[in-house]
Amino acid sequence: MSSINNITKVLTLVLAIFGLNFCYASQSRAEAEAEWQRALDAYTNKEYQAAVEALEHIVELDESTADVYYNLGNAYYKLGQQGDGAAFASGEIGRAILNYRRALRLDPSMEDASYNLDLAIDHTNDVEPLPQGVVASMWSATSGVMSSNGWAICSVVFFVLTLALALVYMLSNRIALRKVAFFVAIATFVVSLFSTIFALSQRAIYEDSDEAVVICNTTTSVHASPDATSKVIRQPSSGVSVRILRSFGDWSEIEFADGEKGWITNNDIERV
Repeated sequence: MSSINNITKVLTLVLAIFGLNFCYASQSRAEAEAEWQRALDAYTNKEYQAAVEALEHIVELDESTADVYYNLGNAYYKLGQQGDGAAFASGEIGRAILNYRRALRLDPSMEDASYNLDLAIDHTNDVEPLPQGVVASMWSATSGVMSSNGWAICSVVFFVLTLALALVYMLSNRIALRKVAFFVAIATFVVSLFSTIFALSQRAIYEDSDEAVVICNTTTSVHASPDATSKVIRQPSSGVSVRILRSFGDWSEIEFADGEKGWITNNDIERV
């Protein structure tokens, strides 16, 4: 009898925890939806600082999506153009590029984010990346057509088709139908296989935390070693994209798109 009571208590506790989590998630979602509407209204009224604050709050609530990051990038871009004096003098271009890249990590097929990213990069002193080989370029272009979730769904759909065609091949008495089912099943299986590979590839890109963006007001210094008195080898502007190689105290060794390496303070970069 006591064991039944213990099981009942455990189940009650589990349900209570689940209920609390559900209520918190619902409250968080409702708050995010209210902030989203506030951001849209502020953006429409050209109140870009208010739009930034509302969208950043959504990110803090862990309710961010590709659309949230995309619109946050737009808000930062407009805010930088709206500022007094030189455009983007307070580092808004870096924040805009950071959020465009975050949007593209979640949805590589978002053409608007890709287009706006290219426009924003024109305001930086970013360098051209090293050219990719033909195969690598084709692979990147093809896998970037959809997000990892999109490729995963595609993989499942074509795998189910493969199983259905396999059943047709095994159960049908018509030779012509069996031949068609056999060869089409091979094709759908190949599509399913490559969709799985593309899904894993996009997931790996999403989980790769090495990509970062330089965040500063105008420009910052990159040193030859993790020491502020060492030689300055480069002065990237806000918004330049880099890859983090390793960290040492308050410094990180980074690599630019053209392959040059150097050290930068952690406060001047933010991971995508």
